[in-house]
Amino acid sequence: MRFAAIYLLMLMVPSLTRAQELPPVDTSAAVAEKPSGSFSLNGYIKDMQTLSFDKTFNSLAATNLIHNRLNCKWRPAENLTLALELRNRLIWGDEVRSLPDYGKYLRNANERIDLSRVWFSNPSMVLHTNIDRLYADYKLKSVSLRLGRQRINWGIATTWNPNDLFNTYNFLDFDYEERPGSDAVIFTTEFTGFSGLEIAYSPGRSGPGKVLAGKYYFNAKGYDFQLISGIYGDRFTAGTGWAGSIGEAGFKGEFQFFSGSGSDKVQYNLTVESDYVFGNGWYLNGALLFNNNGLNRRITNPLEVNFNFSPSNLMPTKWNFILTTGKEITPLLSTNLSVLYSPGTNLLLILPGIRYSLADNLNADFIWQSFFASLNNFEALSHRGFLRVKLNF
Repeated sequence: MRFAAIYLLMLMVPSLTRAQELPPVDTSAAVAEKPSGSFSLNGYIKDMQTLSFDKTFNSLAATNLIHNRLNCKWRPAENLTLALELRNRLIWGDEVRSLPDYGKYLRNANERIDLSRVWFSNPSMVLHTNIDRLYADYKLKSVSLRLGRQRINWGIATTWNPNDLFNTYNFLDFDYEERPGSDAVIFTTEFTGFSGLEIAYSPGRSGPGKVLAGKYYFNAKGYDFQLISGIYGDRFTAGTGWAGSIGEAGFKGEFQFFSGSGSDKVQYNLTVESDYVFGNGWYLNGALLFNNNGLNRRITNPLEVNFNFSPSNLMPTKWNFILTTGKEITPLLSTNLSVLYSPGTNLLLILPGIRYSLADNLNADFIWQSFFASLNNFEALSHRGFLRVKLNF
């Protein structure tokens, strides 16, 4: 029964691991400066095999995913860009069999309008398509307006982003590089090359997901700063973020406050991180996250650790520390290791990964996760292995 509960917990998260790399580039984050009338199409196709084990490796669940993404951009006029991006996923195996009506869980929680389609579904296989970018972007000198499904990325830090009010992503979901989008409108104006104002609104999928907020950003003393304020659902929110360096080490942080409302307590999240690249090529990143309402005690049931993230709840535990290191061993081979620990609950994740380049546009990844916590004793709860091959085009 314990393994069944742990396995259900794992299904609540797309993939409880992370291939630690530099932050992925969001293809919708900026409009490419291309001649009017230009059209671009790119994407990828992946195959990923997942093997899930219990703590003693006596039980095995196998699932396969074929994932295709298409990114289309058209610039019909000099100041106007139209974008359409979608993901097609064919999933089959034990995870689908273990969760009835699996397809309904594949839609992003931030999306107001349902632009997804389950083409077919049976007890062991699902074919699903979701349009996660669909927007028009108009620019005129220092002013821009973007309307539609998009990613509004206000985060600065690498691992946790308290400032990211519009489309919180699960930092453990390594297989979604583009990260979720939301149905929204955003107005941006630049005062100088280093300062400006953004105002954005998203009606959300439900009342608590409605967001109206503004961000003022500027540069001072060699640091980039941002100030954020607005309404999240029916709660007032305000925060700040910064990015700079101390000597040769990067130094970033974010803080976000949410007022209490009804059954919701006053909430705030703070993250601070630093990274450094050594002369021999090793990369090191360390970060902490403080969630004032997070668990700070030992758990008796794995389901107490809820990984359904939201802007006000980036981790289920109060104190969280992650250390990541990686290195390019050869031009074709790179490796990484992340260790996440939450001392109050004695929660530990060990996440190693290896990437090998098979060709210029073809990569293979092997990623492993081990998940530990204290129930009666400190023990392994489950393990997962992923083998992924990705072809870009």
